[in-house]
Amino acid sequence: MTDFTAISRSLARLTLTATVALAALTGFAAAETKYRISVDTGPNHVRNITLRTFMERLAAATSNELVGELFEAGQLYAARDEPKAVAQGDIEMSVTTNSSIAAFVSNMNLLDLPLFSGRSPAQVNQLVDGPLGAAMSANIESKLGLVVPGRWFLLGFTNTFGAGRTLTSFADFRGARIRVPGGAGFIARYKELGAEGVSIPFPDVPLALSQGTIDALLTTNETLRSAKLFEAGVKSVFVDQVSVLYYVPLVNKKFWDGLSAEHQKAFRDAWDSVIDDERIEAERRQAAAAEENAANGVVIYTPDAAEIAEVNARLLAAAPAIATQLGVDAEIVSLAQSEIAKLN
Repeated sequence: MTDFTAISRSLARLTLTATVALAALTGFAAAETKYRISVDTGPNHVRNITLRTFMERLAAATSNELVGELFEAGQLYAARDEPKAVAQGDIEMSVTTNSSIAAFVSNMNLLDLPLFSGRSPAQVNQLVDGPLGAAMSANIESKLGLVVPGRWFLLGFTNTFGAGRTLTSFADFRGARIRVPGGAGFIARYKELGAEGVSIPFPDVPLALSQGTIDALLTTNETLRSAKLFEAGVKSVFVDQVSVLYYVPLVNKKFWDGLSAEHQKAFRDAWDSVIDDERIEAERRQAAAAEENAANGVVIYTPDAAEIAEVNARLLAAAPAIATQLGVDAEIVSLAQSEIAKLN
């Protein structure tokens, strides 16, 4: 009589052996998980350079099981569309300006308010790395249903750069059209100064400058230099130190939840490993960019202490009303004021 039990066991062993062999042959391909990152700046920008370092470190830490691909210069999305694209899973990740996120998460307008005008990057880093930043990151996660895997990239101080109009004092702002990187807070600020803030995707800025669609733009020295906007008509900078801009990491939640605990830790660790160096490099490049921009004909105008104190006082007095208008929660404003007070 045939021993069907023995045959079944033999077949089971053969099946298991074949499965293990197949896994050994195809395991690398099966284990590889790819993710896409979308940014709107060009390859030479500090954000892009740092992201390439992050992807390399994450790949090394996971034996090439997590492999990133960087899409640059707005190839996939404008910055204002990135948060929604990540939330919907159209891309796995973006590292987006706080102002662009503010269109979806009103509390992010807080960073565009005059509360932070004139603060050093080191001081604002302290704020966004502490309870205030933690509360804002948690708010982003709950509102958009995604993951903020760690601290934020620093971009640096924003100033107002003149193109069709030279801005030598705050009086010159009246009637000017000024491009802002998203952010209703910036628009409200310029309105208070008699100017019109307009949101234009960054890749479209050179054309807007050359065609005279805008008179000026709010940006940083590094962004101006990396995009060579002095070739598109930017001729001056008014050093009003409007705010400190950040890039916030956004990761699609379904992608994140699909990672193992070990890969999630490797992701967070690789991300955190680049932050401090990125911030140092961002400040170094901002200083070097200011010199390079000046060498390329961008004339620097600095408001006198009395003028900037008067304007900042006026803007600061308007900040609570602007915060209410922009939907910033009173609790987050109170937390910001409390944390800012600790800096003094």
